[in-house]
Amino acid sequence: MIKKKMLTKSRAGILLLVLFALVAYWQPYRLGIVTGKSMTPTLQNGQLLLIDRDYYKHHPIQRGDIISFRVNGKTLVKRVYALPGEQVIQLHGDSNSADDMIIRPQMIEKALRSFIEKPSYLRIIRIEVDPGFVYLLGDGGMLSIDSRDFGPVPQNQIIGKVVNCKIDTDAHIFAAVML
Repeated sequence: MIKKKMLTKSRAGILLLVLFALVAYWQPYRLGIVTGKSMTPTLQNGQLLLIDRDYYKHHPIQRGDIISFRVNGKTLVKRVYALPGEQVIQLHGDSNSADDMIIRPQMIEKALRSFIEKPSYLRIIRIEVDPGFVYLLGDGGMLSIDSRDFGPVPQNQIIGKVVNCKIDTDAHIFAAVML
């Protein structure tokens, strides 16, 4: 009799655990923590993030959105710089891609003048963002590993839109604000 009660309680516990796991898996939000400085000053190392995984089911991706995505087996957070059909111009100087500049097409003449003042090898790379892809940059400039390094990202690799989490330690209030 005792064995039967224990067996029933353990089954109920397992069922409850499975139910909880399914609810957690299917809910639209995920928590994350910023690691690194690639999104500074917008996001700080150690900052708590909330990611809305359902946002892009109802809204189009827009330039300026901060998103979470997967690339090369890693989960990253970057800002959308260019959308499908847009062109990105990368000025590549010397042999170090860390010094590359990304410019808008209308700014190419001004950027070329600044490169000409420096005695260096200059190469202009034009990148067309294909349908189904986005070009992503970190707010931290040269500190960021982003589409300058791994190229445009397929939209099917986007996890969701980042929702900025603010925690007021005095009032113990948790608030989510769309970035």
